[in-house]
Amino acid sequence: MPTNLTNTSTYSSSGSAKTQYNASIPSTALSTSTHTNQDATMVYPTADSNYSISTVTIPPGSIFHPGAHWHEEYDEYLSVVKGRLRILLGKTWRVYTPEDGEVHVKRGVVHDLMRADIVDEEKDEEDVVVQERSDPSDGSKDLFFRHLFAITSIDKDRFGWKVPLQVLFTFAYTDTYMSLVPGPAGWYVTHALWSVVKGVAPWLGLRPLYEAYTPERLKGVMKSILDGSVKSD
Repeated sequence: MPTNLTNTSTYSSSGSAKTQYNASIPSTALSTSTHTNQDATMVYPTADSNYSISTVTIPPGSIFHPGAHWHEEYDEYLSVVKGRLRILLGKTWRVYTPEDGEVHVKRGVVHDLMRADIVDEEKDEEDVVVQERSDPSDGSKDLFFRHLFAITSIDKDRFGWKVPLQVLFTFAYTDTYMSLVPGPAGWYVTHALWSVVKGVAPWLGLRPLYEAYTPERLKGVMKSILDGSVKSD
């Protein structure tokens, strides 16, 4: 579960920003890999895509992956623009290329992604570029990424030892459910944990979302989430 992303860019209140980060990965997740670099670059949605498409670039040698998770209010669509990407859907990993077109990740389906050559004998020398969009496209995913990177890097010192709890608190309000236990029991375990987080985090002075990390065009989205207009649990 990536709770220590490291953002090397400055926070931007504009519609787009480029972010580089490192994501922690369970040591057993990629036991066949000898890579240690976990870099990736994200470009937030811009007006050109009606603020709906995020682009992630994963360079050669990177073992970046977000961790297995699911969404309950949104479908997700992934398009490989360049290179080979290994995508987990449910229990099945498969390699996708630009020729495969858009990959539909239905709500409720556990998914993850990574460079295909992490576990392949064949190593690729090119970047892997993937675009992501959600349906409905209401800005909540953009809001989620902006908070995640700010909390775990730019303002990491502000949160201190509370960073992992703050990340989970934000997850719990932005339709992001980490797959902690395999099988049907996983739904109950994650929802139970999210309920505990929602109860404990406010006592420690944390909030699920912050105006400081929210551009003006997403202020309404943040208000809707906090008011309960966007279902999150």
